Amino acid sequence: MFRKFPSSLRAFSTQSFVKEIPTGKQAKLVDTFNREHTYLRISIAERCNLRCQYCMPLEGVDLTPKPDLLTTSEIIQLAEIFANQGVNKIRLTGGEPLINKDLVYLVEKLKALDGIETVALTTNAVTLSRHLPSLVSAGLDNVNISLDTLVPQKFAFIGRRPAATLQKVLKGVREAIDSPLKSVKLNTVVMKGVNDDEICDFVSLTKEDRISVRFLEFMPFSGNAWSKHKFIPYQAQISIIEEKFGKLNRQNDEQTSTSMNYTVEGHSGSIGFISSMSRNFCGGCNRLRLTHDGNLKMCLFGEDEVSLRDTLRDPSLSHDNENELVNVISAAVKRKKFSHGDKRVTPPTFRIPDPRRHVLYQSARSMSSESSSEHYSKYSSLGLSHIDSTGEAHMVDVGYKTPSFRMATAESTISLNREAYESVVKNTASKGAVLTVAKIAGIQGAKLTSSLIPLCHQINLNKVDITFTFSDSQKESPSISSMVLNSLQHSNPCLESVTKDISSEGAPTETNPTRFQLHINCTVSCNAVTGVEMEALVGASIAALTVYDMCKALDKSSVISNTRLLRKEGGRSGSFSVE
Repeated sequence: MFRKFPSSLRAFSTQSFVKEIPTGKQAKLVDTFNREHTYLRISIAERCNLRCQYCMPLEGVDLTPKPDLLTTSEIIQLAEIFANQGVNKIRLTGGEPLINKDLVYLVEKLKALDGIETVALTTNAVTLSRHLPSLVSAGLDNVNISLDTLVPQKFAFIGRRPAATLQKVLKGVREAIDSPLKSVKLNTVVMKGVNDDEICDFVSLTKEDRISVRFLEFMPFSGNAWSKHKFIPYQAQISIIEEKFGKLNRQNDEQTSTSMNYTVEGHSGSIGFISSMSRNFCGGCNRLRLTHDGNLKMCLFGEDEVSLRDTLRDPSLSHDNENELVNVISAAVKRKKFSHGDKRVTPPTFRIPDPRRHVLYQSARSMSSESSSEHYSKYSSLGLSHIDSTGEAHMVDVGYKTPSFRMATAESTISLNREAYESVVKNTASKGAVLTVAKIAGIQGAKLTSSLIPLCHQINLNKVDITFTFSDSQKESPSISSMVLNSLQHSNPCLESVTKDISSEGAPTETNPTRFQLHINCTVSCNAVTGVEMEALVGASIAALTVYDMCKALDKSSVISNTRLLRKEGGRSGSFSVE
C-alpha cells in the first residue's frame, strides 16, 4: 500500500502571487460590490483522461462540436483583452489541460502578454512528467495538482482508471516539486468513507517540504452522485488533524483567497481548507471563468453565462469587436451576484450622499484641501470599519479569522400600565400568551439579524435565550409577597421574577404603582468569526415590539426604551460589561 512519496519533498515557495491591482495598471473589471477582478481561469480542454466520481457522471458528458470550441488564437486574443482590463493572473484548466496539444505554446504567449504576471495550471498530473520541462521553459509559474488518494486501489475506484496510473501522477508531483516552479499545491476532495482516513497522511506530506495541501469539501455537480452522507465539513477535518498533530496555526490569507490556510507546528509546508459548502468565500472573489466554448461565467456555481465567442466571430464587428467585447465583459461583471445561490446584483452598501452633511465631516472640515480619498480615510482611522476610503459603506471581511466562542447579552425595556401588566403576568391578554409569543419572536429575530441589518454577517447560532423581569417605575427593587410571586410565576412560566405586588383595588400608592417596566434580556452565543452583539440587540428589540403589539389595545402609552448592550465576551476587542 502506497502511503508517501518516493522521496522527500524538497522545499519551494508557497507565496501567493494574487494581487488586487496589477503593477502599473488600474483594474477596470469592478462589480457592484466593489470587487476587482484580476484573475481569469480559462478552460482549454473539454476532455479529461480520468473519470473521477465527484466530477463526472459514469456515462460521461456530451462533447461540444469542434467548430464551437475556442481556437488557440481566439484564447490568446481574449486573454489579451482581459489583460488590458486589469487581469494579471491566468490559470489554465480543463477538463484536463495537458490534453491540449497547444498548451506549451499557450503558456508562452500568455506569459508574454503585457500585464500578465502569473500563468498557472490545474492538472491531474497523469502526463505532467512528460510536459513539465517544456512548460517551465515557456514560463509556467504555478501548478495545482488534483490528488485525492495515496492508495492505488482507491485511485482506481475514484478515477475509474487503472491503479497503476497513480504512479504516473506521483512522478509528476515529484518532478514538479523538484522544478523551478514557484508554487505547487495538492487539491484533495474529502469524501466520508472514501478517503477521510487519509487526511493525516496528506498532512504528513508537509512535514519536510513547503508543499501546500488543500482539502476541498465535497460539492454537488450535475450527475456526480453527491450525498450528504459523504460530506465532511472543514471543521470536522480540522478536528481530525488536530487530534493527531495538535493545535493548528492560522495564517493570514489574502483577501481574495478561497482557502483558509494553516500550518502544523514543526512542519515546513502548509495546509488549507476550501469550504465551498459550509462557509462561502464569495465576499473577496476576484475570479472570472472562460469556458472551452467561449462563454464567460461569473461563478463556478452560477448558471449565468455570456458568449464571448459569438461576439469575437461576429463579422459585423470586425473593425470594432474589441470594444464590443470590453462592453460585454464589463456588463457581465456588473451583473455578478454577491455569492453563489444569491440573487442580489446590487450590493448591501450605501454611499453617503453628501459628505459635507455627515457629522464626521466636521472633524475634518479644516482639511478641505485634502482629496476625497484622504478625507474618507479618516473614517477608518476613527474606527468605522464599515466605511472604506472612498466613503462607501461595505461589509467587513472576516474570512481570515478563526472561529471562537462569542456571547452577548442585550436589554430592551417596555413600560406598561396596570391593566396591561396584569394581563401579561396572568396570561389573560386577548391575543394570547404575551411573553411566550414575545420569546419566540425574539429568538426568530436574532436568527434573522443578517436579513434585517444589511452589513451583518450570517452566523450559525448556538443558542438564543430570552428572559423577562418586571419592576415598577417608582422603586428599583421593592419587597414582594412570596405568595403572590409564586402564583404569578405558576400562571406564567416565562416570567423570571416580579418585583412588585399586585393589588386589584385601591388608588395608586408606592406599593400599588401605575406603571410597570418589563425588562427583556436576550443572550446569544455562537462559535464564529464575528460577534453576536447585533443578534442580541435585535432579539431584545423584536421581543419588546411583540409585547407592544399584543398589549397596545390595553395601553397606547407604552414606551420602548433603554435598548442597549449589557455585556459581551470573545473577539479581538475582548470582554465588555455595563457597570
